[in-house]
Amino acid sequence: MWHDRTGPMPHNLMPHAPIGDVSSSGVAEQLVALSLLLIASGVTSSVCTAIVKRAAESIGLVDRPDERKLHPEATPRVGGLAIIFGFGFPLLLLAGNSHAAELVNKNLTYLFAVLASGSLIVGLGVYDDLVGADAPKKFLVQTFAALIVISFGFHFSFVSVAGMVIQLHFLGVLATVVWIVGVINAVNFIDGIDSLATVIALTIAVSFAIIAVLRHDAFSLVIMTALAGSLLGFYPWNKPPAKIFMGDTGSMFIGLVLATCAIAKPAKSPTALIIGGPMLALALPVIDTLIVMKQRFGGKSRSITERFTTMFNADRRHIHHILEAKFGSTVKAIFSIWIVTLTFAVAAVMTVTDSLRMIGYSIAVIGVILLFALRYGRRRAPQPAAEHDAAQRAGV
Repeated sequence: MWHDRTGPMPHNLMPHAPIGDVSSSGVAEQLVALSLLLIASGVTSSVCTAIVKRAAESIGLVDRPDERKLHPEATPRVGGLAIIFGFGFPLLLLAGNSHAAELVNKNLTYLFAVLASGSLIVGLGVYDDLVGADAPKKFLVQTFAALIVISFGFHFSFVSVAGMVIQLHFLGVLATVVWIVGVINAVNFIDGIDSLATVIALTIAVSFAIIAVLRHDAFSLVIMTALAGSLLGFYPWNKPPAKIFMGDTGSMFIGLVLATCAIAKPAKSPTALIIGGPMLALALPVIDTLIVMKQRFGGKSRSITERFTTMFNADRRHIHHILEAKFGSTVKAIFSIWIVTLTFAVAAVMTVTDSLRMIGYSIAVIGVILLFALRYGRRRAPQPAAEHDAAQRAGV
C-alpha cells in the first residue's frame, strides 16, 4: 500500500517544494492575522460579487435555462471573478502587514506557483465563460498550468511499497499533470446545481486547513483560510435559488488551488504518491467524474475518437443531477452530497495522524459506500413538471 508522505523519508532523497513549517505556538500567535484574513476575504468576495453581478447583467453575460440547465431564469455566470479577487487581494494585504508577513513569507514558492498557473486558468475560464472553449483547448491550457506548478517543484517524486522506494522520475511528472488536470475538471463538473461546488470546495478547504495545522504548515493554512473566506462571502449569492454562478472561471481556479495544495509538502522532503491526506478529501468529485467519463466512453459501436470526445460532452449523469431527479429537490441533493464530502474530509484529516490513520481509511470506505448508495440507490418516481417546479421554487 502507499506510504503516507508524513512518514520518514530516505536520507538520500533531495527535497522538492518545501512548505514553511511553523510551531503550534507560532500559529496561535498569528491567529488574529488569520481571522482578519478570513473576514477580509469574505467581505471582499461578497462586495465584488455584487459588482460582478450587476456588470454581467448590464452586458448580458448570463446563463439562460435550457433542457440541461433547469434554473428558472437567466443568471449571471462569472461570479468566479469575485471569488478570485476575494482570495488574492486580502493575501496581498496580509503580505504587507509586518506582523503577519511571516505567514506569507515562510515559502513564496507556493504563492508564485499558484499565481502563475492560476493566471492562466483564470484567463481560460473567462474565455470559456465569454466565448466558449472546446475540450482540446481546455486540456491544453490546463496542462500548461499544471506544468507551471511542476516547474516550481510540486510533483510526485516516488512511491514506497513494502519498504522499497521507487523513484518515479518522468512518471511522477505525468502523474502530477493527470492529478492537477483531473481535479480542475472534477470541480468544474461538480458545479452543476446552485451552490454545490461552493459548499463542496468550502468543506474541502476547511479540512485542508485543519491538516495544515496538524502538520504545522503555515503557508497552506493561509491559502486555505483565504479560499474559505472567499467562498463564504460568495455563498449567500450562490445558494438556491442562485443569484449568480461561479462559472468555469471560478470552478477551474478553485480546482487548481485544491489540487496544488493536496500535493504541497509541509517539510523539506519529496512528495510520495499516496491515497490519503488531502487527496482523500477530494474523493467525491474525483470518483464521480471518473464514473461519468467511463459511462460516456461506453458504446462499442462508435469509434475510439468518437467515444473519447463524448467523454467530455455535457449531460445529466453526474451525481447531483441523479439526486435532484431522485429527491425532487436541489437542497436535498446538495445536503446529501455534502454529507458524503464531509465523511471524506473527516477521513482525510484522520489519515494524517499516525494513531488514527486506519480509522481514517475505514471512514473513507464508509464514504465510498454512501457515494455509491446515493448514486445507484432506488430512484424516486417521476414527479409531474408543475409539482417539480413548485417544489424547486420552495427550495424543498
